[in-house]
Order: sequence, then structure tokens, then C-alpha cells
Amino acid sequence: MRTRKMRIAAPCPACQQNSVEYTATELDIPYFGQVLEAVFICSDCGFRHSDVIVGRTREPRRWTYRTRSSDDMSVRVVRSTSCTIRIPELGVVIEPGPASDAFVSNIEGLLVRVEAVVSQLRRDADDDAARTACEDRLAQIEAARQGTMSITVILEDPNGNSLLAHEDAVSEAIAPEEAEQLPRGEISFDVSELVPTDGNGKDRGRPEKR
Repeated sequence: MRTRKMRIAAPCPACQQNSVEYTATELDIPYFGQVLEAVFICSDCGFRHSDVIVGRTREPRRWTYRTRSSDDMSVRVVRSTSCTIRIPELGVVIEPGPASDAFVSNIEGLLVRVEAVVSQLRRDADDDAARTACEDRLAQIEAARQGTMSITVILEDPNGNSLLAHEDAVSEAIAPEEAEQLPRGEISFDVSELVPTDGNGKDRGRPEKR
């Protein structure tokens, strides 16, 4: 695993200051190959964005995996910013938006993210019925983590940059007309000029042009 840090000579999408640092970490993902996990952080306003970048164009794909035991919590999940996540048994649909982050985690890590959202909804609930519904959903999430409830994890990526890394995961192509209907949640940075930084994020100067 190798990590590189660069400073982007482009304005931050949030505050427009030229203070965005780009960190790229090379990862070798089983069944997927080499990818870059890219993180963009603005030192002025704290804006953060991450994505998973592959070295070649991929077709739109859907990945499906059904858990059977607590051992399945370790199944690797690679989610790019263009990926929609569905867990039908929990009523979960996570669609990409302009602020969505990519991540490399596992099914348990995905459930932890969902749990945090449901816990916040429970705290913000206005009535007992809504609070009870959240508590029931939290109990289901815990049952899935313990392996006493099976769930189906579905990743749908029109850019093909996401996957469930397990030999039993089902991978299928998404028809072009269906892929066109999927949200992409794209945000772009101009990385035509990257400035290397030292370990503390300070500018080390621009590379010479030859």
C-alpha cells in the first residue's frame, strides 16, 4: 500500500480557496485489482470528499450478496461515489449525491453507518411511534450483525467502480437504459496541476516542466 499527497491548484468547491489537499492511497482489492482511494480535504473550510478510482473503464454493474452468518460481516465492500446501496430487509436505500463519499469497508462497517443514521433519527423523533420504529430497526441491524437475521446487500454502480469482494457475491451487468436512470452524485476537481506537499501538508513547490 502506497500513499501520495499533493496540493491541487484549484479552488475548493465549498469555499473557493486554493487550499485543497489530495491524498491517494493505492489498494489491491480481491476480485477487483488495483484501485486508488482518493481523498480531497480543504485546509481552510474542512470540506472533505473521497472516491475510489480504477485504472480502466468498467461497465455498469450490480453486485448482490446475502448474508448467512456473522462471518459475512467481514465481506469487503467497495463503494464509489456513483454507487447506490440497497438493503431491502432493512428498508435501506443510500443514493449518491454531490456530497457522497466513497469508502472501502465491510458489511459490518456499512451497517455501522446505517445504525448511526437510524440512531440520529431516534433522537430526533417527535413521537413514540417514530421512536419505536427506529428502535425496531436498530434491533434488526444488531440481529444482522450477529448473524441471526439474513440481509441482502445490493450495490448498483453505473460507472462499475464498486463491488462486494466475495466469491459467492453475484455480479451482473446493468442494462444501459437502466444505468441511465441511476443517480451518479458526481463532483469534479481540476487535477491538471498537482503540487507535492511534505508530510505536514506544506507546499514543496511545483515540479519543473520539461
